[in-house]
Amino acid sequence: MGSKRVGLARIEAMIEALKRDLDLTSTTISGSPVLTTGNLTATGQTRLYSGQVVPLWTSKTLAASGALSANKWYFVQTATALTMTLPAAAASTRGDVIFVEYVNVINDGVTHKYGTSGEMFGAQSSVVRPDGSTGSAVGLIYTIDMADGTNDDFLNLIGLTNGGPGVGSHLTFAFNGTVWIVHAVLTSTGTAAAANASVFAAT
Repeated sequence: MGSKRVGLARIEAMIEALKRDLDLTSTTISGSPVLTTGNLTATGQTRLYSGQVVPLWTSKTLAASGALSANKWYFVQTATALTMTLPAAAASTRGDVIFVEYVNVINDGVTHKYGTSGEMFGAQSSVVRPDGSTGSAVGLIYTIDMADGTNDDFLNLIGLTNGGPGVGSHLTFAFNGTVWIVHAVLTSTGTAAAANASVFAAT
């Protein structure tokens, strides 16, 4: 009696039809980034959610001048000048993220600088900042500055009396496989009557 071989397509279809949990303890998935059409949650170091890898932070790290590390949540309580560099693109992995939260204001005229010389922020990067005016229905009114993707390797947060950045300002950095992208949202301070001038720049 002859044997009957099961083709690869049939095996694939049978695996896809399984509806069960897979125990992948001590399993390493290597190669290209894993793509999923739904939400995939990992109970280990990271959580994949809607196409983003989000670290499962268990604590926050106090930020100081120097290098930021991928997949960490930093808080900033320094009101004086800071310069923070991002991980080099060559050493980063698609899906790496860094979250920065401000728990203090930045002093008037002081700059907090984020970036790495020669490594431009992606053109999708943005900083949303209060413009010093208010509306009766919406509260503070904001403006936005966006990186051009070719010349802006630094994001400069510039302190301004009555203009921020203030407590609650936050920055989310994400590496897309080629460049770092950042989205920053800044709060104001004092009377909020001044327009904040935080900006992307070449220096």
